[in-house]
Amino acid sequence: MKQDYIRVKGATQNNLKSIDVDIPKHFITVFTGRSGSGKSSLVFNTLAAESEHLLNETYSSYIQFHLNQQPRPSVNHIDHLPVAMTISQQRYNGNSRSTVGTISDIYASVRLLWSRIGTPFVGYSDVFSFNSPSGMCKECEGLGYIESINLDELLDWD
Repeated sequence: MKQDYIRVKGATQNNLKSIDVDIPKHFITVFTGRSGSGKSSLVFNTLAAESEHLLNETYSSYIQFHLNQQPRPSVNHIDHLPVAMTISQQRYNGNSRSTVGTISDIYASVRLLWSRIGTPFVGYSDVFSFNSPSGMCKECEGLGYIESINLDELLDWD
């Protein structure tokens, strides 16, 4: 049976005091409260940490050995937890084609998925890559915007 909530039971991570909460899925959920009330402890140190731990268990032992091993969060149990991804709010100094997918390294997996279930319309394996001339937009060259010069604003024709 599909569950439409994440159930957290007995979370005691950091300053949490045996928190039980059901968090709805498929909605934007906001955690608010005073400083030190446990928002980050619940979201990042409990939910995201457990999701990362569960995801890491799916990798081979060789890959697991090379990952940063974080301790499991202090919680009795979490039910119906999907894969979560946390993204730092710090500025990333990548190039102009960097996306959440390329920065988080999930891009290669998504590209592989689309290449298996999609039908490339030109027959190239890199057709799903915005960095490839055959996969990127011809107008913006994969940047998502077009820089142009308006000569009427630049020059006084009189």
